Amino acid sequence: MKTYKSMILGGTQRNAERLGAFVAWLVSNQLFTPHVEKSAGSTATRVRMHDLTGADFLAMELHGELKPEQLTEPGQSFTEHYLMSGQFDADYDSVDFNGENEWIRYEALAPKMTKAYQAFVKPAKTGLLQATAKILKFPGAK
Repeated sequence: MKTYKSMILGGTQRNAERLGAFVAWLVSNQLFTPHVEKSAGSTATRVRMHDLTGADFLAMELHGELKPEQLTEPGQSFTEHYLMSGQFDADYDSVDFNGENEWIRYEALAPKMTKAYQAFVKPAKTGLLQATAKILKFPGAK
C-alpha cells in the first residue's frame, strides 16, 4: 500500500510538526474517511478544538503514516496535488514562526492551505469574460 508521508521524529529530517499541521487541516476540514473519523472519535474533535495537535493525531490514530485509503477522494486528490508537489512545504516555510505552540503556526498556515484547496476545487476561469444581466420588469410598465 502507498504511503504519502511518514512521521519522522528526530534528526535533520524531522517532520512531525510540518506533517502534523497538514493532518490537523485535513481533520478540521473533514477530509478523512468516515471510518477514520469514527475510529478516531473524540481525538478528531480534540484536534478541531485545538486541544490535541495534528502531530499527536498522526501518531495516535494514523500510526505515524498518512495514506490514501485514510482520506476521502477530495482529500486524496488535494494531498497529491498540494502536499506531494511541494506546494505545502513552500507555504509552511513562508510562515514566520518562533516558539513552541504549534497552533500559533497553524493559525497563520491554515488560510494558505484553505486558499490552495479552494483554488484546487474551483480553478479560476480563463478565457472569455463572462457577463451577466438582469432584466427587470416593473409593475404597470409596458
